[in-house]
Amino acid sequence: MKNCTLIQKRKRGFTLIELLVVIAIIAVLIALLLPAVQQAREAARRTQCKNNLKQTGLALHNYHDTFNQFPSAFGNQSVNSTGGERWGHSQWVSLLPYFDQAPLFNQWNFLANDEGWGGNQNLSRDSKIPTLKCPSSVLPEKSPNGFVTAHYYGIQGAVPFGVFKDTNGLNDNSTNWGLTSGRGMICWGGKKIRDCLDGTSNTLIEGEMSHYVFDANNNKDDRRPSRNWSWSMGGLSGWMDWAPATCTVTVRYAPNSRVLGQNGLVWPTWDDASGSNCPLTSAHVGGVHGLMTDGAVRFISNNVDMGTLTLLSIRDDNFPVGDF
Repeated sequence: MKNCTLIQKRKRGFTLIELLVVIAIIAVLIALLLPAVQQAREAARRTQCKNNLKQTGLALHNYHDTFNQFPSAFGNQSVNSTGGERWGHSQWVSLLPYFDQAPLFNQWNFLANDEGWGGNQNLSRDSKIPTLKCPSSVLPEKSPNGFVTAHYYGIQGAVPFGVFKDTNGLNDNSTNWGLTSGRGMICWGGKKIRDCLDGTSNTLIEGEMSHYVFDANNNKDDRRPSRNWSWSMGGLSGWMDWAPATCTVTVRYAPNSRVLGQNGLVWPTWDDASGSNCPLTSAHVGGVHGLMTDGAVRFISNNVDMGTLTLLSIRDDNFPVGDF
């Protein structure tokens, strides 16, 4: 009687084959569910990236309300007692109080000389500004020099294309160095809303650069203008009339274009700096986020017409762009 009971109990257990079948079913369900989970996570990251630019738009307009202009790409250039080059800070330093970063702004040494930036180098190494980081980015958080970098860049203008052929305010530095424009909203000197002749809803002011640039063979490189500097670097005093600021871009290529090695992405004599014309980039499927001067955030497709993108990047081309 006791043996019969034991036999019955054993029969109620799972066989090895049954266990394997259950494990296989669970594996299939996980494989089906994982892409959906990944898509949901990317959707959340994409929303956060969009929100970063919305916060930037609010900060820019609060700054404009206070100073009657948007911040300059070069900021207050520091004093150099030796008479050499002077460092200027980026638009992001000017916006720190409007990013809830007033304590960091108060530590900034605006009288720093170029040797060590008067302590600002350490601030650039140690200070992370959440609003300047796209959560989908796979780029290194810090540059090889140890500085925290940004994922959003001011639109300094565009290379003439399509119906816009005016070369006024365009500087040709060299074949590889690229073309630099001063016809955008973040460039030399603070621009005002009244300078945006095409309308604030028709003009880009900031764009996303949070991914690698690729070539046709899938080789990749980080070509952000500040990739070896930091979110705080604006430029040098000698750059004012001819070169890009470190946290801006002159638009020349469509978003996420496979143009690594093309004109405008390499500085021929200075390996630790990028050229003027890195395309807007992101890990988001299909395009990049862009901030309009009116504070609206638009998703710009990789397939956007380059003529349209050129007009969006110029503040005073007299060709307002409608829906895109």
